[in-house]
Amino acid sequence: MRAVPRYVCGVPTATIVVDDGSGDLTAARAAHAGALVVRHERNQGGGAALRTGYELAMEAGARYVVTLDADGQHLPEEMPTLLEPLVSGQADLAVGSRVIGSSEPGKLARELGIVAFNRLVSTLLRQRFTDCSNGYRAIRTGALRDLELCQAQFHAAEFLIEAVTRGLRTVEVPVTVRARQHGETKKPRTVAYGTGFANAILKAWLRARSRARTSRRNARTLTTQEPSSAERQSV
Repeated sequence: MRAVPRYVCGVPTATIVVDDGSGDLTAARAAHAGALVVRHERNQGGGAALRTGYELAMEAGARYVVTLDADGQHLPEEMPTLLEPLVSGQADLAVGSRVIGSSEPGKLARELGIVAFNRLVSTLLRQRFTDCSNGYRAIRTGALRDLELCQAQFHAAEFLIEAVTRGLRTVEVPVTVRARQHGETKKPRTVAYGTGFANAILKAWLRARSRARTSRRNARTLTTQEPSSAERQSV
């Protein structure tokens, strides 16, 4: 919290902490450190916490939103790397990648699973991504309103798929991911994690495909409609 820079790429920062129904002193300590704190009375999942934070940022008129985990895995001093492509106008969304950056090793099974999911997401989106599970990202706040975010737990891949299929200019940038510094993971065990992650990817992709088909049908309807009598007379 105290490591968050006061300015990033010349933009002043403010910190929002969403306490997702914790039973410890997270909310009190974050507020004491100067963050704007909002608390869920019961645990709703990381995706729900992010949506709450995004709503607050939009209401406050923020130009950009940077999200990072509260467990110490992400380094606040790397925020300029994420924000620079947005401030310079090169991208609408910048996603951190430990693959082109660096990370401390995790469980082998989960690491292999993420490699497979990266390939799946890259194939579906026809754009190469190396770290589709990374939650360290920066986005133009105005672009958030167009995203349909539903996932409670496996939100990173859904966010990426929504952004790309909605036409947001998306880039990956190198970041560091350390081993967890605080707390305990709420992610399910390896098999359940893999199943849940795959399910989130497919749901988001199918939703995007359905949206695209509906858009094409509506476009065809508009182009094939008969002109009205008034239009025919004017011609």
